[in-house]
Amino acid sequence: MTVSVERGDVWTVTLNRPARANALSANLVETLHAVLDQADRARPEALVLRGNPRHFAAGFDLGGLEVETDASLTLRFLRIGLLLERLLAAPYVTVAVAEGAAVGAGADLVLACDHRLVDPRVSLRFPGSAFGVALGAVRRAELGDAQVTGRPSDLAFALRSTPPRPSHDGDAELATLARSLAAPGLRDRIAAYAAARTAARLTQERA
Repeated sequence: MTVSVERGDVWTVTLNRPARANALSANLVETLHAVLDQADRARPEALVLRGNPRHFAAGFDLGGLEVETDASLTLRFLRIGLLLERLLAAPYVTVAVAEGAAVGAGADLVLACDHRLVDPRVSLRFPGSAFGVALGAVRRAELGDAQVTGRPSDLAFALRSTPPRPSHDGDAELATLARSLAAPGLRDRIAAYAAARTAARLTQERA
């Protein structure tokens, strides 16, 4: 089970892929879409999205890259983009609680929520530009420096506080993402990034 859901007035949605650092696989993304379908019907007061103490979400899952194509990767990124837009437009309060690492698409999940409660030891990182994918770029520009609104211990306050959502151009967001994905060689760019990351990690381990 890639996601666990506790339902009530407040829904707690916990990412549950610890072996893959909660990286966003196609299955996990579609499961989150299904959860939002249910929440849109049930209309809870709030939805809390969280990971585990080590990882909130490690971004786009690069496992199985050898069998991916530009087309399949494009679809996966667009489905993540749509997931972010659904969180941004949700008819209930959304809260991301990040006690562990939040990287790439995982960090964008944090920013897509109304409230972002992030452990002071955690930094949000966005490596997508390294392989030419502009996921969440418009949202980050809209937020500027106001990205983190509290700490995990402030959850009760976040659930009570419902400030107006900042303006967001979802069409521009998805258009920017689609343009970045349309450039030929998406799979090769991601593979090169993954190889460089692996090489850097091995060098660090040997040092």
